[in-house]
Amino acid sequence: MDMLEFFAREYKEDEWNKYVKCFDKLNIYIEKVPQDIVDVVLTILGNDEGYNWLHAPLHKFDGRNALDLLKTQKGERALKAYIMRLPN
Repeated sequence: MDMLEFFAREYKEDEWNKYVKCFDKLNIYIEKVPQDIVDVVLTILGNDEGYNWLHAPLHKFDGRNALDLLKTQKGERALKAYIMRLPN
């Protein structure tokens, strides 16, 4: 099973919604990135590093970056499940 499939299956909407509530809402907008993902990633990694992470190739997803994953519902679910595993 590839990692996209693995993380997409692992994703649970209610768990994500609970997780997101742990983070402040930021006044930072990144085009084509849902605000909840912006809030979480930039809080965990910092503004500059978080922005770079969203645009950088992700090894777990065969070099696709977060913006690529967000183009599909399956990719978005996989990305959210992956983000929940980031150390914070």
